[in-house]
Amino acid sequence: METLLNLRPNPYISSATFWGTVELNKLHHGNAYIYIEADRNGFPKYLWVLPSNQVKIWIDNKGIFGRLNALWYVWTDSRSGKQYSFEMDEIIHFKTHISFDGLSGIPIRDILKTQISSGKNSIGFLNKLYKNNMFGSKVLVHYTGELKQGAEAKIALKLENFSKTQGSGKFIPIPLGMQAQLLDMKLADAQFFENNKVSALQLAAAFGIKPNIINDYTKSSYSNSETQQVDFYVNTLQPLFKAYEQEITYKLLSERDIDKGYRLEINEKILFKMDNKTQAEVYSKYLTNFAMTPNEVREDLNLPYIEGGDTLLGNGSTINLENIGTQYIKGGE
Repeated sequence: METLLNLRPNPYISSATFWGTVELNKLHHGNAYIYIEADRNGFPKYLWVLPSNQVKIWIDNKGIFGRLNALWYVWTDSRSGKQYSFEMDEIIHFKTHISFDGLSGIPIRDILKTQISSGKNSIGFLNKLYKNNMFGSKVLVHYTGELKQGAEAKIALKLENFSKTQGSGKFIPIPLGMQAQLLDMKLADAQFFENNKVSALQLAAAFGIKPNIINDYTKSSYSNSETQQVDFYVNTLQPLFKAYEQEITYKLLSERDIDKGYRLEINEKILFKMDNKTQAEVYSKYLTNFAMTPNEVREDLNLPYIEGGDTLLGNGSTINLENIGTQYIKGGE
């Protein structure tokens, strides 16, 4: 099991590539599906990522496949056109944190569709201003007199054709007695930067992360950066880890192992790696206060086990309330 999850899920890709592919499929399509290939004895042998856009979830509410209201995963191979049906226990299913029915997740791109559309419009607006050398695209012409019928449209058409052919930054000739005024729209007037900031916050919210993770430190300071790192684990990574742990525990372990209390967990200690001095102090306290055995400490330090290292140790300075006074009894009396 450790080899499947941490080293080589299948003969073709490494564990790091495998789980990166799973997470990308989950975020892009809303769901990630992993087929569990079992050996002759029914134990997991290989793990295979299925194309998320080719998998459908079916609920057999009429018992066509033999079990009423059973959940099935149906994969339609786009290359061959064949369909493959998998029982619920054969597929590890990860979904995004937003779901309307609890069975399938919603892609992040659908959540951000409105924000992405607004972002494209704001980028187009900025590009247009750059193309015009930061000049406005509209000119208002003032004239105090009266124009003959059709003269207004003729002048407007002439000015528009000149601006299109000559480009921005050029002088526009106007008839005598008229005055031109530039109708300009500045980035500050359009609240361009404020809108982009809102989009960044919405993007962070859609992924369930804090703004400082995407380098938005407008409300951060150096003093609370470490606190934000812990907050990132508690509010973002921990729910993600729990979803992974619960799914792989239920799908990869047997019922007997689950009943015995076995669980598959993600080691989050790597996120809070301590310096050597702090590490020594922490493990020394654990070791001398019956919290960890020497072999457990050595395992965390990537050191081999030693003989006799599975016994809890302590300095004897603490005692249970019920045993107070027994240390003064001689001869066991």
